[in-house]
Amino acid sequence: MTQISDNIQLIKVTIKDQKKLMDLAWKIYPTEYKYLWKNDDCNWYLNRCYGLKNFTDELAENLAHYYFVIYKTQIEGFIRFVFNKSLELFPDKSATYLHRIYLSQESQGTGISQKLMNWIEQKSKEKGMDYIWLEAMSSKDRALQFYKKNSFEILNKRQLYFELLQDNYRGIYIMYKPIK
Repeated sequence: MTQISDNIQLIKVTIKDQKKLMDLAWKIYPTEYKYLWKNDDCNWYLNRCYGLKNFTDELAENLAHYYFVIYKTQIEGFIRFVFNKSLELFPDKSATYLHRIYLSQESQGTGISQKLMNWIEQKSKEKGMDYIWLEAMSSKDRALQFYKKNSFEILNKRQLYFELLQDNYRGIYIMYKPIK
């Protein structure tokens, strides 16, 4: 277990946690993101991301870290990040890719996201990373405001081409933050 603050801990996700992670994703993701999908059906996406094959591949990725986020005594979310995963724009720089940070609706507004972001930045600095980068849906104003508040800048915008994704919600920003 990794202690982030008095009330926040991280517990490493392992292969035996696949069902627990899938259940947690089903609790968190639809509340925030089902509007992206035709007929509000995010079933395909959740099965794709948290199904056994993809989950196994993500756990096996070199320098990847996957954790459950514990707030007080409850699992309230999960994060996944990868050290030494640089953007094509900066191939000569080392980076941390913040792949996922999902928290339950009940835990939002508690400061967990900020503490996690500070911790990931500190760990990235300790590992000698030059920057952190992430992808954020262009339609998620609250998330974009949070990342901008944390000095992330938009580098690029691209389109996602999942067949079941609604056409007007395909935009995703690539954002980065230099580590000082």
